[in-house]
Amino acid sequence: MTDNAAARERLMAGEAWNDFCDTMRAAGQVVIDRTPDADEQDRVEGFRYLTRMSLMAYMRCIENLPPMEKRSIWVIPPPMKGGQGVQSPDQDHVVQPIDAAKRYRVTGQRGSAPYVHMSAWTPKVPDWVGVDSVGDRAVAVLEEFNPSWSQTPFTALLDEFTDGAGNVDFVLSADNPGVDNWMPVAPETRELMMRIVYDDRDAQSSPRLVIEPLEPTPVIHTPDAADMSKRLAIAAQMVLSVQSDYADWTDTLAKAENQLQLTTEHYLRVGGSPDDRHFEFGYWRIGDGEALVVEFKPPVCRHWNFQLCNHWMENLANYFTGQGYASSQDVQADADGVVLLVVAAEKPTSGTWVDTAGRDHGVMGLRFVEHESIPEIVTKLVRLSDLG
Repeated sequence: MTDNAAARERLMAGEAWNDFCDTMRAAGQVVIDRTPDADEQDRVEGFRYLTRMSLMAYMRCIENLPPMEKRSIWVIPPPMKGGQGVQSPDQDHVVQPIDAAKRYRVTGQRGSAPYVHMSAWTPKVPDWVGVDSVGDRAVAVLEEFNPSWSQTPFTALLDEFTDGAGNVDFVLSADNPGVDNWMPVAPETRELMMRIVYDDRDAQSSPRLVIEPLEPTPVIHTPDAADMSKRLAIAAQMVLSVQSDYADWTDTLAKAENQLQLTTEHYLRVGGSPDDRHFEFGYWRIGDGEALVVEFKPPVCRHWNFQLCNHWMENLANYFTGQGYASSQDVQADADGVVLLVVAAEKPTSGTWVDTAGRDHGVMGLRFVEHESIPEIVTKLVRLSDLG
């Protein structure tokens, strides 16, 4: 029996769906097992996080449709403004599914957002997916089958393909098409990821791009049974891998509370692109009347930001209103060029307040984009009353 025939048979017999449900149950068990001290708010947010990641996986894996004959327009910003994995509130993630066996042409307008970074999203999806059962061994095969463990072998700035009038035009393909404006992808690449960073969302415009295949590509509205078997497996495993990978990362950070550190292995595992940014992470915890002070002298850089997240690495709920967040566009350094951030439940008498929105623990991150040097970062836990 061919792989396609076996995958089709599993879908038609209901085995692919049973696998999907078993893997989703394993993802829920991560929330149950990894909620610290059975904290009620962390448990609630853990299950909410699970449903949000399910929506993300359904859109990226089940509804996944690479560009066909009809032109695909990248809609920016995306329907859900991200907040997972310490994503910056000043940044949008845009994901465009592609078939790496095809060549695509991307055209349109650059927009005025100052920084647009692209990467070839290349996850670990072995050939047997959809053909062999995963189910009760989903956790055991994460090292081999991990859709969120996405390497980004090729990256580029959109500026590299933009002319003086702001027009974008480049070819996206695994094979060199013999043109100068080419962004390569790997044969296993499933998506093109775009990170757009704004200084001022109200005043700056996002890129408006069209992607279309260069070879004839028939429009397919519904996947066949074999393809659907694979899509179900990838979707469920993506939810599990996101839950598991970020829980492992959080456990590592929690071993050194109130410190910022490089955790490069975890960052790369979830598809981080460190080629033009310096990103440090930590686990913050403050008691009644306490404050966490974060002090550094920003280097020359495109942008920096500091943010607080909950235990599951989601941005605090009110980050668009300023709670739990500070950035280079709204923080003034002192006369010596030093920034003093104060993480506290109440407004301090000195420094820039990072409001915890009534929380006392979670994940934090400090990033510098297109930095010329790496700053020294000092963190210390103090009594709020001692700040003056």
